[in-house]
Amino acid sequence: IMSIYAIDFGTSNSLINFVSPKGEVTKIPLGDDGSFVLRSLLYSSERGSWSFGKQAIEEYVDTDGEGRFFKSIKKFLPDPNYSGTEVFNKKLKIEDLVSIYLKHLKDKADVFVGEQVVKVVLGRPALYSSDPTEDELAQDRMYLAAKKAGFSEVYFCPEPVAAGIDHAKTNKNNEKVLIADFGGGTSDFTLLNITDDGYSKESILGISGIFKAGDAFDGECMNKFIAPHFGSNFEYQLPASSNVLKFPKNLLKKLCSPAHITHLREKDTWEFLQQIKKHSIDAENMKKIDNLFNLVEYQLGFPVFEEIERCKIDLCDDQVVDSKYRFTKYEVEVSEVITKKDFFHKLSPTVESIIDCLFEVFSKNSLKPSDVDKVYMTGGSSQFIPLSNKIEEIFINSEIVYGNVYDSVVRGLSGYALKLL
Repeated sequence: IMSIYAIDFGTSNSLINFVSPKGEVTKIPLGDDGSFVLRSLLYSSERGSWSFGKQAIEEYVDTDGEGRFFKSIKKFLPDPNYSGTEVFNKKLKIEDLVSIYLKHLKDKADVFVGEQVVKVVLGRPALYSSDPTEDELAQDRMYLAAKKAGFSEVYFCPEPVAAGIDHAKTNKNNEKVLIADFGGGTSDFTLLNITDDGYSKESILGISGIFKAGDAFDGECMNKFIAPHFGSNFEYQLPASSNVLKFPKNLLKKLCSPAHITHLREKDTWEFLQQIKKHSIDAENMKKIDNLFNLVEYQLGFPVFEEIERCKIDLCDDQVVDSKYRFTKYEVEVSEVITKKDFFHKLSPTVESIIDCLFEVFSKNSLKPSDVDKVYMTGGSSQFIPLSNKIEEIFINSEIVYGNVYDSVVRGLSGYALKLL
């Protein structure tokens, strides 16, 4: 019998547990301070050198963003158009980037437990994509990444199912439970029939997921409130043309994505921005595109989104009516007051699309929300008030339980791993 790792590789945070041949589960400390949660961040300041999590942020700040910084890399997995990126003139595919991060988790854990563990259970969203081909592509890339990281045996378990396994351990009642896992990149839903026997594959009554969660809220906030300061409404006019052109939609999409914003630095995009800047229609437009140039040149995407995250948390406080977005770095100065009312209103379409996806768990059974005994909320974005309020409205007769935001999935993956021993 071999030891096995359970890894919850998240869009925002990651955790790893060790499951011994005797069935003992040990949490692996990943931070220098002994914390078990490592932010899913990578930074390379020079070729072949990488730092992770909190250390990645510190090095990024120390070097004034000279290298390459990656956030939310999990989001690229189902994208067939994402062929990779260059890091110090070396082309890296998405599976290379993920494998660098997974290898770091594995190395940390191997040192801690004193053995080389080659067997792993990886969490995966209920759906990486609603397109089955893209969903398969994402899992294939994760499998390749795990192999490259040094794992010879790789198993997958859907994250909401893992959360269900974790919940079933302490649940002795016969209940229909909806697991709602709201992470950084995905919102996943699994409807389970939990009995005295715990969990089996037959327990799953419905499953659905959408590639929208915490990052989508941050991206929407960027789009509606902050991006105009970085030229999202930029207008330019080419010589000998009477047409006034607007900031391209494909670049706006990158600007408003915590994962894609670093790719504004890629050669073709950078050259295009330099071209359009010359043809700005007025000084006000020029000032905003200058902000964008500074954002790209000094790699300010991460701190810009960190300030959005702070405002989002702020606005979910009952006592707060508005929050001031403030960003001052290099020549960039952005100040914007965001009211709670406006913020929640502008983000409501994203919330609605997540709720629409939730209802899909009932599409392959004859059940409805009133048949659900309990809703088990987990994941960092489960604390986003417009979302939790909506859940409470829909499941007015169900018991709503908030699980441990960070480690319910990795504990469930460990439970799944125990069955593989």
